[in-house]
Amino acid sequence: MPSEGMATPTEMMKAGKYFLLLLWLFSCSNDMQVIHKIVDPDEEPDLTAYNMEMVYSDSAVLQMRMKAPVIKQFSSAKEPKDSFPEGIHVWMYEKTGALKAEITANWALHDHTTKTWEARSNVVISNSKGEKLESEQMFWNQEKGTVYSSKFTKYTSPTGNIATGRNGMFAKQDFSEFKLLSGYGTMIFSEKENEEIAR
Repeated sequence: MPSEGMATPTEMMKAGKYFLLLLWLFSCSNDMQVIHKIVDPDEEPDLTAYNMEMVYSDSAVLQMRMKAPVIKQFSSAKEPKDSFPEGIHVWMYEKTGALKAEITANWALHDHTTKTWEARSNVVISNSKGEKLESEQMFWNQEKGTVYSSKFTKYTSPTGNIATGRNGMFAKQDFSEFKLLSGYGTMIFSEKENEEIAR
């Protein structure tokens, strides 16, 4: 019989169980901290896919088709994004199904929060009119329908005329209007005016 003030075997067993439970919880907590440190959702993708082709449509009308050798999705990141580290090829279509524009780049990133695309390295955008823009970096804002860059940009017209913007460009995504920005001023082009109208 235990002396007064001493725990009974049953009480000791209960205390032992609680102690083991606390150890287990502490261990799990530490494991989760280690896992979180090892797998940073901002650095490690939730999904990596290879040789993917994706089609985007609205009301069964084809809007965009995209191909990429590698796609990395960061859905759990603070700022969800899709990365295309080995390049991207995009085709955009009119409501009629006709090809509207084509985009290629050696690297791309899609930010889900801002709905902005960034393309880098040998970025080329061409449209059905025969116009072409080339730069080392371009951004496309889906909501505003604008394309812009702060890097050197070259524009080639359907007739082969070339104009350059030393400080980049700003354009509507359908090329109906754009500006080439240079150290000497701004050159403005539109569908009706395929010539420089301001410096």
